[in-house]
Amino acid sequence: MSNYRVRSTGEVKSQGQLRKDNPNVSLPKVWSENVNEALGIDPVLESPKPEPSADYKSVVHSGVEQDANGNWVYAWTEVDMFIEYTDDDGAVITVEQQIADYEAQKLLSKRQGLSATNENLRLKLDQIGVYGVMSAAVATLDAKAEFEGVDVTPYAIHWGFATTINRLDPWVTEVAEAAGITDEQLDDLFENA
Repeated sequence: MSNYRVRSTGEVKSQGQLRKDNPNVSLPKVWSENVNEALGIDPVLESPKPEPSADYKSVVHSGVEQDANGNWVYAWTEVDMFIEYTDDDGAVITVEQQIADYEAQKLLSKRQGLSATNENLRLKLDQIGVYGVMSAAVATLDAKAEFEGVDVTPYAIHWGFATTINRLDPWVTEVAEAAGITDEQLDDLFENA
């Protein structure tokens, strides 16, 4: 949607707002320079959004400014992503807590997107020398389940027959834990498989 800067006030308004402000003026669907002159407005153009200069900073619109060509464009300013605040229960939520939550969510999102074909995963496991350890962990978990009276376990079925294996499949986490593979090693494994 197009926005315009009102010359007399410096306010930025949408076409809809300007139509409401001018109910007695018949305005065309497509606005030309003549409409801009009649209403005393200038179009506001998008400008490239700069990258933040540091972690946990973001870049947001901060009004409008004229560029080197005299066009009105959106201005940008850098702000902190997180600020300390007090929640509805009176607890102080620190910047550090918010950063930890943000990083945890980012890691979870990354892990949700990690998957590999069974073949590629097995080849990578072999390449890094832990294929036997993972196979042994699957066998151990199957034997433990059988000992506990579970006839069919997901470990051997998934390990043997799954077409795609997802990083966050619960059985993958259990097998990796049984094999002594850390979460970080598992992430690397899936990223490279």
